[in-house]
Parts: sequence; structure tokens; C-alpha cells
Amino acid sequence: MNQPAKPRGALPPDLSSRWYNARNYVPGDQWRDFDPRRTALVLVDLINWQTDPDGPSIASIRATGNDAGADYLLGRCDALIFPHLRALLPRARRAGVRVVHARLASRHPDGADIVPALRPYVCEAGAFDGSAAAAPIAEVGDEPGDLSVVKSGSGAFGGTELDFLLRREGIDTILYAGVVTTACVLLSVAAGFDLGYRQYLLADCTGALSDRDQEDAERLIGTYLAEVVSTADALAALEAGSHAL
Repeated sequence: MNQPAKPRGALPPDLSSRWYNARNYVPGDQWRDFDPRRTALVLVDLINWQTDPDGPSIASIRATGNDAGADYLLGRCDALIFPHLRALLPRARRAGVRVVHARLASRHPDGADIVPALRPYVCEAGAFDGSAAAAPIAEVGDEPGDLSVVKSGSGAFGGTELDFLLRREGIDTILYAGVVTTACVLLSVAAGFDLGYRQYLLADCTGALSDRDQEDAERLIGTYLAEVVSTADALAALEAGSHAL
């Protein structure tokens, strides 16, 4: 006679020790075991056609009647994202963090490699790989040693060699900055989580189209995909990590 199946117990008590894909996660100790040399800073769509006030991406937002959203994003870039990245990037590069430019652009003359929903925008912007439109913005630069991947959709991993490039260098931790927080940034973070990376969202280095959108994205991402931190937090972690080497 078959014995009734024993009820399953609670989840393992040490389950939280792997939260956020950290090797040894401890609540309240966000940067435990952080090593700049195993870290990438992924800059999502910080390229000319996406952030230029007179560029096609901002124009497309305004064309929908969302002038407030366009103004909010541009204001956040000027007041938060660009100043913080100007402070962070030189120190990150010196500490051994690999900077990655994840750029929405096409390698095909007709934009055939771009996902259908985004193809008209990319083609209208002339955002082809090698063009000025698809180049990193001056505020972040493109330094020797940076990596660059061309993405055909929203996320930085889908259809790119980013995962391969990071694993080849032994990178297991990612910091994210860029636009738009509710779209390309969010989908990059989601994919990175499922690939097993330990992740941090630099909240004041990202921008959405409203306070509510930004807050919603941070809440969703911070649930388990990535820890939500500030530039000041990251700079302190870089300093501590560099001294520990």
C-alpha cells in the first residue's frame, strides 16, 4: 500500500544567503564581497540619438503629446545622470571596472536586425552602427578598454555577445545606468538576473519619464532583480574595494 506523501517543509532557511545572486548575501550589507575587478558598469542607451534634446528619441516622445515626459527625462539627465556619471566613470575605470556601452543601433542597411516595434525609430534616427547617432554621448566618453555591444532590442543581453564577453573576463557583478528605467534598463536588469549576475541599479544614474515611472521601476527592480543604490554608495564601495585589493 502506498504511503501518503510527506508534506513539503518550508523553503531552506539559508535561501536568502543567495538573494540578488550574491555569493553570501547579508541584509543591510549590500556590498559584501564586492570586487571592482569582477564588475561591469553597463551604460544602457547613453548614446546621442537617445538623449540629445533635439534628437529623434526625444522628438518621438514629444510627438505623442508627452512633452512633460520628455522634459522630465532631459531634466533628470542634466541634474542627476550626467553629473553623477562624470564623477563615477573615472573612478570606476581606475578601479578595474569594465565599462560597457550597450547601444540600440542597427548593423543592417535596412534595419532588418532590429525588433519590429523599434525598427522605424532606429531607421528614422539613422542609428546605424558607426554613425554619430549611435555613438556614446560625450558625458560618458568611449575610453580605451571600454566594451561596446550593439543591441537589436530593449535589453542589453538579447541578441548581443555581452554575456559571453563578461564571462570571458570573469565578471559576475553588474552596475546599471542609463535610459529609460522602465524599458531598456528594466529589461537589461531582468535578463542579467536570470543569467546569474549579482546586480546593482544606480538609481540616480537612470531616468524614466516621470517620478512615478522612476519610483515604480526602482520598486520592481529592487524586489529581487538588483539592489537599488546611489552613486555615492557605489563610489564608497569602489574606494573600499580598491583598498582591499
